[in-house]
Amino acid sequence: MEKELLKTEQKMSRNEIAEKLVKISEGLKKGEMNLKSGTEELKLEPGENPEFEIKVEEEDDGEMSLELEIEWKKGEKEEKSVEIS
Repeated sequence: MEKELLKTEQKMSRNEIAEKLVKISEGLKKGEMNLKSGTEELKLEPGENPEFEIKVEEEDDGEMSLELEIEWKKGEKEEKSVEIS
């Protein structure tokens, strides 16, 4: 079962959206990001190799959407390979 932890939706300029995406990108590189919306705050720690999905949709009324999704299992750490010499 899916549990929604945080959701926000609002109109903003392309530049504002780009700034948010840059912050998400920086957090992804560090392996840690904090999201805040009103009084809600959520700390995320994506695994080393999350799944990345890009989806573009066009509605019947001509509305376009670009959806970006990053998925990982909570607490997932990269498996270390074993070297044998």
